[in-house]
Amino acid sequence: MSLFGSRLVHRRLYKIRSDTSVLSMLCIIMLAFLLGGCLGSAQAKDTDPHNATYVALDDGRIRVYLGDEFFAEYRPDFKGSPIIWPICGPHQALATRAWPMIDVVEPDKEDDATMREVYRNAALAERGGVKDHPHHRSLWFNHGDVNGGDFWGGTPSTIRQINGANVEAHNGVVTITTENLWYNDKQGRDICRDVRVVSFGELKTPQEIRYIDFSITITALEDNVVFGDTKEGSFGIRVPSPMNVTSKKLSPDWGGAILNDNGDKDADTWSKQSRWVNYTGPVASYLTGQQLQDALDAKDERSFPLTTLGIAVLDGPNSLGAHPWRHVRDYGLFASNPFGRHDFEPQNPGVNGAQKLNKGDSLTFKFRTLWHDGTLLPSELDQLYEEYRRNCSL
Repeated sequence: MSLFGSRLVHRRLYKIRSDTSVLSMLCIIMLAFLLGGCLGSAQAKDTDPHNATYVALDDGRIRVYLGDEFFAEYRPDFKGSPIIWPICGPHQALATRAWPMIDVVEPDKEDDATMREVYRNAALAERGGVKDHPHHRSLWFNHGDVNGGDFWGGTPSTIRQINGANVEAHNGVVTITTENLWYNDKQGRDICRDVRVVSFGELKTPQEIRYIDFSITITALEDNVVFGDTKEGSFGIRVPSPMNVTSKKLSPDWGGAILNDNGDKDADTWSKQSRWVNYTGPVASYLTGQQLQDALDAKDERSFPLTTLGIAVLDGPNSLGAHPWRHVRDYGLFASNPFGRHDFEPQNPGVNGAQKLNKGDSLTFKFRTLWHDGTLLPSELDQLYEEYRRNCSL
């Protein structure tokens, strides 16, 4: 029986009345295990993943849906970098910080009723949140030092998509492939190109788990392109404000937790190499109709109903072989960095994680993000990690 199946059986048995006889209890347990094989089939039938579909907009944005629910939007550019925002997790909870993107959105002028509601919920979800690090833009990939150009911190060094995106919907999964050029403002030219492949779908598990698979191959356009050793990079997510660990200072109902596969917690997960990291905590519940309006009209900016969300980042195969260092902060940054050894290993003086590419050389990195209800156990994350790595080649 799978770990998920075992946990479901446990939950069902937990509901048995305390006065049930020992004999009856044993009979029920035996029956549960005898039906173990059938239970998996029943779960699969009840939890078939929703098919992902998409809508391509004239301005290059691509909206992905699971069944009839909005999941995520791929944006080819937001102030100099491709990003994915908004992202909705289980029960449609807004799954990344909406700021600063929400500042340029006018929900009431949105023609699409679904997106109008998504944007209004995004605005609600960040009320009372801290507006720091405006270069943390939902979900993205760039780096803080490439031949001296800072692609991370919102400078004139930019990443721009060329040509149109190639979008496919196949076997219930939407895959977006784009080609992008890295313009170094210090050198005044494009110095490398990337091809990023992003897939959106839902896992076939008893609980709702949405996923985004991210793969990027970066190729140098000239000799001596150096990805510098800095902590400011590279595959980034900014979690919703109520979820970050330190937000408990803002509201007694806010504040989440971080855990990696080594058992490190919260701030201790920073600078560690790990197979996976899981960030869980409260986020705004997705509201509709009058409930949404009442919450938006509330005088207390942090008085909105909450639900629990989990975000796990799994390390995929990459060109460097080693697990990335986790630039994961208790204030809400959730990044994975394959280059920043100097910052992450102060106990090793002289270590250097920089990577030099000559013209035509490439680096490839892959990650899987899981968006779940916050109840995944470490053993389940281990299993999901192994399944991902087993089916994912470099």
